[in-house]
Amino acid sequence: MSTVLLVILLILSVIMTGLILIQRSEGGALGIGGGGGGGGGGGFMSGRAATTSVARMTAILGTIFLILSLLLSVVFALENNDSGALDNVDNEVGGLTSPAESSDETTPLEEPATTPADPTDTDE
Repeated sequence: MSTVLLVILLILSVIMTGLILIQRSEGGALGIGGGGGGGGGGGFMSGRAATTSVARMTAILGTIFLILSLLLSVVFALENNDSGALDNVDNEVGGLTSPAESSDETTPLEEPATTPADPTDTDE
């Protein structure tokens, strides 16, 4: 399900990019893409109805894009609700707070059983 939503989201983003690029510039920054002397395809989408329909379609697709993004995040959360990012690390490593395992081959260090010689001992 998440793969289907992700593919639809990618296709929708490509379509929205095309719609945004063919819109007529309203700001007239440096005269690029504007009406009169600015050039930039002034006759391609010059009708008022075409401009409002492209803007309306961009707004509709933008809303669909937002809804699909939220839906995709919910689907990802539902698919991965049983484990978190740190849960997998703890299972693989054995946990950072687990006690160290002792093997049977090693024994703890013990004090020597003999006591130091008493200097006052005269058994010689």
